[in-house]
Amino acid sequence: MNENIIMTCCVFLMGASFGSFLNVVISRVPLGINIVFPGSHCYSCKTQIKWYDNIPILSYFILSGKCRFCDKKFSVKYPTIELMTALITISLFYIFKLTPIFFIYTILCYILIAITFIDIDHMIIPDGFIIFGFIFLVITTIAGWMPISIKSSTSGAFFFSGFLLLIGFIGEKILKKEAMGGGDIKLGFIIGGFLGFKISILTLYLSFITAGFIILFGLSIKKISTKKMIPFGPYLALGTLLALLSNRVDEENIILNWYFSLAF
Repeated sequence: MNENIIMTCCVFLMGASFGSFLNVVISRVPLGINIVFPGSHCYSCKTQIKWYDNIPILSYFILSGKCRFCDKKFSVKYPTIELMTALITISLFYIFKLTPIFFIYTILCYILIAITFIDIDHMIIPDGFIIFGFIFLVITTIAGWMPISIKSSTSGAFFFSGFLLLIGFIGEKILKKEAMGGGDIKLGFIIGGFLGFKISILTLYLSFITAGFIILFGLSIKKISTKKMIPFGPYLALGTLLALLSNRVDEENIILNWYFSLAF
């Protein structure tokens, strides 16, 4: 019991710490700023943030969400991302335990978290994330750490990206404007490669369903406009997360099992 509590705390701290790093990545990568140098600093007064003011989640509340030196307010997005990353890490740990699959899917989710917030703020998915994801996919596949076969990974990658490409082509013909960005299609290739063919189908379904509900709700309360481009990367990330959280270490999936139990 005590070991489980200690391990949970360690995983939570690991997730929160990576969430803090993701905040740096999200704020700097779109601007072309080095993610290592300079160290964390206030963007208003440029004062370097001390380590005791940079503790994930806690420091934001200890400082009342403000810079210690200039009182400039920090965005609530920072502790939100740190807490979200920690909770996702713990959830994946409880499902996959301390296995290679846990680390693979955790890193995939970290990539998707960064992409989500960058896409929301800047409407772009930087190629650096795609390249890193592809290299990581190749390494884990060659090392034999992936829970799926090379055939399933390859078919998943091409099916996922091909489906998004087709949707984009049809949408562009109907709407007379770009309906699916190239970044989304490339991201689909990476996601499909990690998940395989079967889970890719589920992920696409969950992505479009959640996108439909959220966009319709946003339109109804006038928070989303049809005149503006809507980033689709966050919905691909959400669909992937839901698919992973319904997965099991033995490659069984709760949602798919439930569906097939009803269908057959």
